[in-house]
Amino acid sequence: MVSRRRNGKPASCEPCRKDKVRCDHRLPVCSRCQKRRLTAHCFYHPAPLTRNSKQTQGVSRSRREHGRPNILPEEGSPILRSLRAATEYTSTPPDSEEPDVHSDDPFCLPDRSLPTGYLGPTSFVAALEEDQELVSSPSDLPPQDRAFPPGLPSYWVRKTAEILYCLKDFSTIQQVVREYYRISPAAIVLPLVLHALPAIQTMIDETQLHKGSLDQVALVLRNTSQVLQIPSTTKGSEFYELFTGPNLRLEILGFFYAIAGRMSVFGLAYDKFPGRGGPTTRQQFARKMFAVSDAVLQVCKILTPVNDLTIWLLYETLLLSNIVHNDSSSARWHRLGDLSTHIFELGLHRDSQQNDLPIFLRELRRRSFAAAYQLDKSIATFLGRPPRISMRHSDCRLPLDISESTFEASEPELELALQCLDNRGWSTQGVFQLSSFIRQRFLLSTFREEILEISSERPSPETADKLRDISLRCHQTWNSFPKYLRYHSDYEDNIPVTIHLMLMISYLTYLYNDFLIHRLLVSQGQEAQTALLDVSSTILATVLAFGTLREDMVDLRPDFKATSLLYGFPSAIVLAKALQNQARTGKPIPYEGSRSVLIRNLSVFISHLELMARSDTSHELFDRTSKLFSNIIDEVLEPRVAVTLPGPELDSLADIGFDMIAESEDLNFLDILDLGGSIDQMIF
Repeated sequence: MVSRRRNGKPASCEPCRKDKVRCDHRLPVCSRCQKRRLTAHCFYHPAPLTRNSKQTQGVSRSRREHGRPNILPEEGSPILRSLRAATEYTSTPPDSEEPDVHSDDPFCLPDRSLPTGYLGPTSFVAALEEDQELVSSPSDLPPQDRAFPPGLPSYWVRKTAEILYCLKDFSTIQQVVREYYRISPAAIVLPLVLHALPAIQTMIDETQLHKGSLDQVALVLRNTSQVLQIPSTTKGSEFYELFTGPNLRLEILGFFYAIAGRMSVFGLAYDKFPGRGGPTTRQQFARKMFAVSDAVLQVCKILTPVNDLTIWLLYETLLLSNIVHNDSSSARWHRLGDLSTHIFELGLHRDSQQNDLPIFLRELRRRSFAAAYQLDKSIATFLGRPPRISMRHSDCRLPLDISESTFEASEPELELALQCLDNRGWSTQGVFQLSSFIRQRFLLSTFREEILEISSERPSPETADKLRDISLRCHQTWNSFPKYLRYHSDYEDNIPVTIHLMLMISYLTYLYNDFLIHRLLVSQGQEAQTALLDVSSTILATVLAFGTLREDMVDLRPDFKATSLLYGFPSAIVLAKALQNQARTGKPIPYEGSRSVLIRNLSVFISHLELMARSDTSHELFDRTSKLFSNIIDEVLEPRVAVTLPGPELDSLADIGFDMIAESEDLNFLDILDLGGSIDQMIF
């Protein structure tokens, strides 16, 4: 028996104390040091993960004070006991002659290589017919017979247990996800993945999955480390069985976590976030879901060969990061790089690689690629950087304009649905479907890629001709869409609000291509000024109509702030500066529309900015810009009064984070901001 001092070190054992001799019996000793013959230097604490309850409370309080989500299990909970067992287990793996001496080191990764993935026609093995099987065969990762992947540090075992622990909120997660698929026509992944929700709930009820027993953690990690094999005979209604139940994988959990976190901010599952603290609770829940879905990504980067579930997870966490961070965050740009990299690795950009897949999965991959492609152009435009996914290196076809329910239908029903398509893949039934909007935005984004490429070239007559050609082809493509998909100001109102909003966003995407083209042409000559003012006026009017429609939404409020900033703001700048120049010079502006309507629309837009200034975290920016626009309108309506803003007030804009803003008496600083972009697929 060993007595201990308060610092936990052994003082002396019972026999040595009786004999009154110095004790050298340093007990206990862990099995690892015994095998390595280092017992003289070992002291193994019997409960290495225990901590004082006051210390635990202090850590939790510190996390709350710093706004960090506390997803760690509480002291004394069943999951913590399982984690301690997991640590001891992974420290001395069974059936192993030599223990893994680095098993407690999170920086010591498993000794294995993931498959290479897609190899293109210029790869080093392209001359061989079996190039894929040569270096990236799934057989490189044989099925695991052990409880955990070999060499996996106990840190990642504990992290996986924390991920499973968040399933205690699965009732909220399931409700949010179901409501999202019920009301939103922009859910890229087919609704057939909803079959996974009851399967996961059943597993939670039967096995108490959220308590993180060692067996359940081992099962999920073992499944996640395997190649996701999808037989060509797999039916859409059976797809979920490949990653739920006894085949449960971390990727699908992270996918649902990310959707729940993103959609909770927009008002879904109202009964789960009641009272005045609802908005704060929603933000905390979103950050918690972001942290846990990001933890899933980190584990999968170590263990998981890239698969379709990985693409879904990357896409959803990218959208969620826009809420947790902001539009211009570098983290968002980095996540876009991860998404594009995994798309290329899986070969989603090469449609010729998908011939042996079930039709539902082939169509799902096309939709995933199209969604990632348009999002890439959106972020590239917003940040003014080169796009990461280029059509020059892709041959992915447009997804077919068919209903999602078709993928769970029988073969005869599927053939009948394919016969209802025209030669371009559009439905001849005149019905609104998710694939219709995906096809629209994908085609319009191909022109955005061309605009981004030319924007980096030096202005010249040749670039001007290229821009005019892009504008012409973009108009022709828009006019080739089925009539019911072409939004205009007199569009019929007897359609669901969500469909109406999707049509408006596609229309804004189309208009913004023209806006960018004419703004580039104006920099080379004033001949394009009239067209720039016309398209700016149309964009602003459409944004205001978008804001009116949001009031009809009961279940969901769309992200009107993003629409205002990314579309309304640039067009309002152009119009306000033109009116200001007219008031100062007395020269008429080259605008064929009604000047009074223009001023009225700008005034309404200012009221939206003022409202957002009172309710948004970026209230300083909205407050400053609303005042600047208001002063311009005052100057236009009373041209004899010169209205300027004092310098110190403009200097305060540096506090908002725009270091490049200099002192100015008008809207010149807005040219530096240049908030132009394309709305992300937040909800619609």
